[in-house]
Amino acid sequence: MNRRNFLYSFSFTAAAIILGGCEKNSENNNKVVEKFNESQKLPLKLSKNETAGIFKPFTQELKIPKEINFKNIAKAKFNAQKSLVAIYKDKKTEVLTFQGDLPNPTIRIKKGDNFELDFTNSLEKPTIIHWHGVIVPEEMDGHPKDAINTQITKEYKYKINQRAGTFWYHTHPHGRTGEEIYYGLSGLYIIEDDDEKRLNLPSGEFELPLIIQDRRFDKKANLIYKEIALDNNGILGDVVLVNSTPFPYQNVKNTKYRLRILNSSSVRTYRLAFEGIESFVLIGTDGGLLEKPIIVKDILIAVAERIDIVIDFKDKKIGETVTLKTLGFKEASNFITNQKYPNLGAKIDIMKFKVTQLSTNDSVKLPRNLSSILKIKESDASKVRTITMEIIGGGIWTLNKKPYDMNRVDERVKLGSTEIWEIKNTVHMAHPFHMHGVQFQVLDRTGKIDFPTDKGWKDTVLVMPGETVRIIIKFTMPGLFVYHCHILEHEDHAMMANFLVE
Repeated sequence: MNRRNFLYSFSFTAAAIILGGCEKNSENNNKVVEKFNESQKLPLKLSKNETAGIFKPFTQELKIPKEINFKNIAKAKFNAQKSLVAIYKDKKTEVLTFQGDLPNPTIRIKKGDNFELDFTNSLEKPTIIHWHGVIVPEEMDGHPKDAINTQITKEYKYKINQRAGTFWYHTHPHGRTGEEIYYGLSGLYIIEDDDEKRLNLPSGEFELPLIIQDRRFDKKANLIYKEIALDNNGILGDVVLVNSTPFPYQNVKNTKYRLRILNSSSVRTYRLAFEGIESFVLIGTDGGLLEKPIIVKDILIAVAERIDIVIDFKDKKIGETVTLKTLGFKEASNFITNQKYPNLGAKIDIMKFKVTQLSTNDSVKLPRNLSSILKIKESDASKVRTITMEIIGGGIWTLNKKPYDMNRVDERVKLGSTEIWEIKNTVHMAHPFHMHGVQFQVLDRTGKIDFPTDKGWKDTVLVMPGETVRIIIKFTMPGLFVYHCHILEHEDHAMMANFLVE
């Protein structure tokens, strides 16, 4: 197998090749830069695109993840392991899984219930699981410092104490998060509660999870990760997987469907729309349902964000199709990326919905009011902090000009306090900013692009080039947590920091 085609085959610390100059910094940071540059092993150019059209798009049916429902079990088991999986029907691809197949299971649990899972690491290097968006104690959160060695088992045990919503899980070892998610180690995590159940939203066969990831494959269906130094700006692919199915189709009835969508790509922001249906309804974001439904024609979803939407096929006849596509989002970056693959502005058809049956019952009617969101008052904030997204000498992605140090506390926060964080993006590339251990609200942003998702609870927010986004947070969970850019190659590089709630 080609050495580029599987995990841990090269150093993650290659320095990013960027447009424009890089800022000089302290002697300590320059030492980090030297270490990064010494480990640079990737070529600057790759002359030929190895990715081949090894199948016809929209010929494989969408895979639906099996579920681990804590209504039926007391404890689950995960084992991070190498596996051979048929991503393409007649070919096997070497990937990483939690239970031997892809997509990984969807976890479903109710507010108030206990979560228990034994996690064994059968990989070659230490790793850990982070429950993204789920507010849990420090020792359960999946901080990189808590990564467990190979053949060690960690017991996760905590109580769910937050509102219903669509969350996700993924491994989170420092320096290898991007690789491990790329090769398969992520999945959906759904929390339910009685308030949401009473709304009678589409469920069962009419509720579809969609995990969207762009990937690269060679002619033998092997995954390709980093190829050239430009890939340190973020990995872009030319094959879009939905639930680990390349360019799939899904048979539907002509009625309403609830789509829980996760962007689990490395860097690509999607501007999602439907060819064949003019508008759809946004009902939820990272932290659960909105107060009221919002009708949209397209919607932006950055890496790690989730959107909860309802689409209605009622006007479609049997045999007609609707295509989920991205309209491209070139505004996300002025940086050079690997030109073998579609850039951030590319329009891509992602999957097709085929109307194959008429619905016999369309009793689902969206309520005018979905939930109550208690707005946090700016006057409640006791402190304002500024976090800058920057590049220092050598092309190192950082927060506040400091490469990540697992043992350094960057911000100290008082337990129970409310703060405003100003997230300033000083470079010409959009960054999704994520915080562990909290859900926050977006107060405002200086940019001109409207984000309907700002109206809900969030744990990840996209900050556009040159933009400042103000968020307000109440810190309710003590412990050491991280905040970081969720472009996977950026957080692996050094764009992460620790905050201690005490």
